[in-house]
Amino acid sequence: MKTISIQVPPNIAYSFEHAEESKKRLAEVYINAWLSDFFDNTPANEKLTNIMQQSSREAKSNGFTPDMMDDLLKDEE
Repeated sequence: MKTISIQVPPNIAYSFEHAEESKKRLAEVYINAWLSDFFDNTPANEKLTNIMQQSSREAKSNGFTPDMMDDLLKDEE
């Protein structure tokens, strides 16, 4: 990862500087996600489709079957 600097209003800077570490990490995750979407030319639905396809390939390669997924979904009901 690389560090960048951006200008924010004083109240945001103060809140971030005095936040718990877990809140700071969560803010960084949200900011990174937003910046990725902002600067990426790939539409969000295309990115989601790519992630879903990759997840499916990995699940299959690890022996995860549709029947196993059905069993998991039934357990959630």
